[in-house]
Amino acid sequence: MLADGVRWFDDWFAIEEVAPGVVAIGEPRFHQINWNYLILGTKRALLFDTGPGVRDISKIVRELTTLPVTALPSHMHFDHTGGLAKFHNIAIADLPVLKDCEKDGWLHASDDLYRGFREGMTWTPVRVNEWLPIGSTLDLGGRVLELLHTPGHSPDSISLLDRASSILFAADFLYPGPLYAQIPGADLKAYLQTADSLLPVLPESVTLLCAHGQADEAGEHRAPRLNRQDVADLSASLTNLRGSNDRPESWPVNARMSLLLWEPAFASWQSP
Repeated sequence: MLADGVRWFDDWFAIEEVAPGVVAIGEPRFHQINWNYLILGTKRALLFDTGPGVRDISKIVRELTTLPVTALPSHMHFDHTGGLAKFHNIAIADLPVLKDCEKDGWLHASDDLYRGFREGMTWTPVRVNEWLPIGSTLDLGGRVLELLHTPGHSPDSISLLDRASSILFAADFLYPGPLYAQIPGADLKAYLQTADSLLPVLPESVTLLCAHGQADEAGEHRAPRLNRQDVADLSASLTNLRGSNDRPESWPVNARMSLLLWEPAFASWQSP
């Protein structure tokens, strides 16, 4: 079930060292095929996304590093925040839509942001240790990550750019397969603006590490990777869609990706 270079940690989590100091933690048995990323510096570590919480991802993180770990979700959807409450140090992007979810020192993600009710999952309130401004940098010691706001899939989506290593941790903004723009909060204008804002800052050699994967032709799994051309293809595809005045339920991006659509996602095309 796993490609060369990927190994099982147990009967649920798979591990792949995708770059020096970056360990992808996959859940290929989960239907969303989530991939979470443990990013290691010399002083501390960051876990970008915590999976759906079907199994306790904090146990594997403790096995992989003795560094202090901060958990940072890319957005509030259940398949990225299910294990968040298992961590003591939690960072959240400082966005108004997320600050509005904090009550009496506890973060309570709304149903539209969390979406766990669709699979019988309930949000567990958490205390936020750090509110990270958009554009801020996270210094892990020998590794610096830049926090970018990348809405489109959801209004609270973020990505992390490691300029020195030429890696964009893209989360749900871009991944192989059908991109979900058919859910509450999805916005095609935001998708296009995000793609266009990323292109000038991404080097040609950049690797996008994504949050959802697919089995390859042999039925094997590895951490999903895309490249700068995929961002350019998304921009071109959305530009063509806007110009067509069509309202399809799906739209091709390239051979690796498509967009799943619904009427509310088109609403922003008409706004200034």
